[in-house]
Amino acid sequence: MTAAIIGGMDRLQPHYQKAAKKAGYKLKMFTGTENTINERIGNIDLLIIFTGKVSHCARKTAMNAARAENIPVKMCHSCGVSTLRECLTNPHCPLNSK
Repeated sequence: MTAAIIGGMDRLQPHYQKAAKKAGYKLKMFTGTENTINERIGNIDLLIIFTGKVSHCARKTAMNAARAENIPVKMCHSCGVSTLRECLTNPHCPLNSK
């Protein structure tokens, strides 16, 4: 399975990758500075948006791309590794599922 993160912190990318691999996911990460997020998301099973680290425009673009492909989205304000781990391992994650 493949998940994508929009937002997050560049310095935490190795930790995000490790947590995703442990949960059985391949991870794509976009820090929000990319101009073509919707074209680069590709074929994913889950989209996680760290809302505290992306612009409203980037969030809106990612949400529209996910809706068009019927991809589940989880939005989290926190961008910590533990938050990512919770999103990937708990199917009934108490975070905002859309």
